[in-house]
Amino acid sequence: MKRLAPNLFDRRFNDLMEMGRARLPGLAPDWTDYNAHDPGITLMELLAWVAEAQLYSLGRMRRDERTAYAALLGVVPRGTEPARGLIWPDRLDPNAPGATFSQSVVIAADAVVSMLDVDTPTFRPAAKLLWIPGRVRRLTSRLADGKVMDYTTINERGGPAFQPFGNIAGKNDVLEMEFECRGDGLFPEKRSDADAAFWPIGIRADKPLAGAAVGDTTRHSSLTATLVTPDERIPLGITSDSSDGMLRSGFLLLDLSAVKRSSRIFTIEFRSPSGFERPPRLLRIEPNVVPVVQGLPVPDEVHVSNGNPDWSFQLELPGLRFAPSESPVRIELRDGYTNRRTEWKPALLAKSGPNDEVYEFDATTQRVAFGNGVNGRIPPKDATMLASYSVSDGDRGGVAANRKWRVGGFAGSFGVNIDAVAGGDAPSDWVDERREARRRARDDHALVSSDDIVSAALNLPLLEVTRAWLLRPDEKAPRTNTVTLVAMRARAPGDEPGNTPETARWLEAIRRRLAPNMPMATRVVVRAPQYVDFSIVATIEVSAGRDPSSVKTAVEQELKSRLALTGVGARHAGVSVTRRDVTAWIRVVDGVRRIVALRLLNESGIGIEEIKVTRIGLPRCDFTASTLDVRRADTRSAP
Repeated sequence: MKRLAPNLFDRRFNDLMEMGRARLPGLAPDWTDYNAHDPGITLMELLAWVAEAQLYSLGRMRRDERTAYAALLGVVPRGTEPARGLIWPDRLDPNAPGATFSQSVVIAADAVVSMLDVDTPTFRPAAKLLWIPGRVRRLTSRLADGKVMDYTTINERGGPAFQPFGNIAGKNDVLEMEFECRGDGLFPEKRSDADAAFWPIGIRADKPLAGAAVGDTTRHSSLTATLVTPDERIPLGITSDSSDGMLRSGFLLLDLSAVKRSSRIFTIEFRSPSGFERPPRLLRIEPNVVPVVQGLPVPDEVHVSNGNPDWSFQLELPGLRFAPSESPVRIELRDGYTNRRTEWKPALLAKSGPNDEVYEFDATTQRVAFGNGVNGRIPPKDATMLASYSVSDGDRGGVAANRKWRVGGFAGSFGVNIDAVAGGDAPSDWVDERREARRRARDDHALVSSDDIVSAALNLPLLEVTRAWLLRPDEKAPRTNTVTLVAMRARAPGDEPGNTPETARWLEAIRRRLAPNMPMATRVVVRAPQYVDFSIVATIEVSAGRDPSSVKTAVEQELKSRLALTGVGARHAGVSVTRRDVTAWIRVVDGVRRIVALRLLNESGIGIEEIKVTRIGLPRCDFTASTLDVRRADTRSAP
């Protein structure tokens, strides 16, 4: 097996010099004097000497030094990554709690969740949840232009995908979900039982049409929620939004603490106060999902100190789970008389004083070590040390889609996971960290070249950038270190909106994500193409024996291919369309005998010879407004 970490000190001064000299003829053909007296050779010798010294030191670096250098690249140790998923109510099971319960139930954060016929792996809810039996009576969109769309039936079927906030998804577009409780209202009989519990709303989003499907984009939710009854409007806090503003599958956790009176029928309004970066496309939205996280919390694991210097203990359960930014384990000393707890802090023992209540933790071996009285305090003899941590099964915690589940507190089958429970991963070790550091050093660099910027834009998660290019600067204009990127948003197949799909919010989202990686003093401006709309009116005769409808379909396909805005063979920006171009495209279609008449109409319906566009312009044909009259030849008028 090839080693992932070869000896770095495998190049010496002479090797580096020979490598440099060998490249000189190709890089600098005019340089012919390679002798020691040449200043360029002297500079190469200096660089080779520095490189040899660096390789020597890197090959003999201590582990803590490697960890510090890795941290400069953002690479830090992490524990197991737990698998995560959503358990949806099972509409096909008449005995499921969603069909039989009539009273709200609180699902504790430590409730055991597992597959119906298998005890392992076990899961826990992502938070303390309020489960409210009932149904979505109506799901409607109320757009800023006054248009109202009813998605109740489509939502119940789970598709096809719909845009709950319309094509623009602005700040005045609202999604209204009318919910009817099966019981008397939102809360259980004892209202205080629901304190600190959140109502989960499941979001199943359509796959992105372009760009990356996943990425580290989760931030403070851009959504707001309001509970509306005939008497009042109550803003609800969204404490967690794993859907990234309904752009990907996930869940919302609604805080109902501001709701004092329980209503049986009410409406939840969702909106984005600043508008969406791009319009969400959903397959299903439904309350009462159960977001689950694979693993087990281990509270207060007991270890008794022997009072000796350098005492240590091993955590009892493997698969330690922790995020890169959090402490893997919490250590406390419990007083046997007062039951008082004192938390000890993680630190390097070598840098600690004799009275510092600290410990050192090795995430690889899962071992906790204490001081020797000189570097770190020694825990008293027979003192009770409590270790609290979490574990998971990592990549073994994944579960295939459409399995039935049971939830603690409910008898029988609770629901199904429509999508696979995934995301689990093994803990990182030093080999993984070194590999990731090399990848970041190679790939995570400033966006310098045109290819760098375009590739970064096309791979932005969830924004669906399907096409991008850099606009060449005008030679006559002054240089201002401004780079102009033209970006296009993906369209659904056969769908070309009448308005420009590249909204200002979408363009700003691209600029905001690219700007941190631009070179210093370089500014990036993101613009949309300038579309020039037109239509085609043509009368075409087909060859003898050909079906006019088939030829018409072939002509439409040829025109759509020639005028495609995205995909393979997309039309170049800045290229106009003439009547002569369209005539030539139609003539090459098999079955076309001749073109009797052809006109190009601009957006105002005026006939013109050429559709002119700017440097970032694209001609956009409105095929719904075009007329293609394809007929058989009139043989009676033939000479």
